[in-house]
Amino acid sequence: AEEWSQRTQLRTMELQGVAEAIKILTSEDARDTFQKSVTTLVQVSSRSSVSTELLSRSAKLAGLARKYHNIGLAQIAVQLKSGGHFDKVIAAIDKMMEVLRVEEQDDIAHRDRCQNAEGKNANDMEDLGHAINKAEKNIKRSEDRAGQLKIDIDGLKDAIKKTETEMAELLDLRNTDVADFRQAVKDDTQAVAILEEAIVALTRFYDKNKIELGLVSKRQEPGPKYTIDQDKAPETVWDNAEYKGRSSETTGIVAIVEMIKEDLQKEIKEAKADDATSQAQYEKERGALQETLDADLALKLAKEKELNEVETNIAETEEHRDAKSADLSAENKLKASITGDCSWVKTNFESRRQKRKAEMDGLVEAKSYLAGVEAGEEV
Repeated sequence: AEEWSQRTQLRTMELQGVAEAIKILTSEDARDTFQKSVTTLVQVSSRSSVSTELLSRSAKLAGLARKYHNIGLAQIAVQLKSGGHFDKVIAAIDKMMEVLRVEEQDDIAHRDRCQNAEGKNANDMEDLGHAINKAEKNIKRSEDRAGQLKIDIDGLKDAIKKTETEMAELLDLRNTDVADFRQAVKDDTQAVAILEEAIVALTRFYDKNKIELGLVSKRQEPGPKYTIDQDKAPETVWDNAEYKGRSSETTGIVAIVEMIKEDLQKEIKEAKADDATSQAQYEKERGALQETLDADLALKLAKEKELNEVETNIAETEEHRDAKSADLSAENKLKASITGDCSWVKTNFESRRQKRKAEMDGLVEAKSYLAGVEAGEEV
């Protein structure tokens, strides 16, 4: 861009010089001076006719230079006026035409380069903008999903804590029941043992003396029978003088103790059955709670894994978005650079082309004129 600006500035200065030179060469004073000079030369010597021809041709070229605003023609007019040879003059015109052609190609190449650069820059910026927008939407969706997953995980944590609390309470209750059961069985077992000792103590006398106890089912009166006379003591005469003990009363006591013992043994058996039923119910309820706990733990683990993946995706997408944003910033800077280099081309390409065409037309006409003169066909 700097080289192009310098070149343009020099070219402008050159055109200004041409315009000034043409103005000087074609002014009325210059024409009068040239005319006087021609007249003087004609009067001085026979060579004046040659100078007149040169001045005439130079004036023709100067006119063409003025017509086409061509500094090159003005320079050639001066060169011809100074006695330049036609071959050199025509060669100079060819060189100028070549310069204009090269300049034309340079301008076209510059224009095409700018158009390509601007087109690519615009496409790249559009693609980057689309990529950034897509990344932003992806981040938003992922953030929404991450938020919902966190809510779900917190809910599962609460559910897991509640289930674990229920399992602990169920276990505490079961442990209490087991402790009560064991204590009850222990107490009943000890009571049975005591009752058995009592029975042994009660029956030891009769066993030792080989006295049979009455039937347990036989009902015994609680005491001796009295006569009708309440003031007279009962008879104390036994049929058999041998003392047999009060076996009937003892039999009743033993029977009662045996019944209590059997009741306790039955209670122990029923307690064991109840404990087994309670244990089965506990295991069933604990199993259901464990299944719920396992399901919640598995679901929590899955959601935590998904949350980790979503958060990783957010980080990667943000990194991708930031990279694209940096690229877009670079493309914006490139756009500014392209604008600085190409805005002049947009503004001046066509005008430079028209001016160059005018210069080329002037050079072609001048060349044709000089070629005709050289061939003896001066217009």
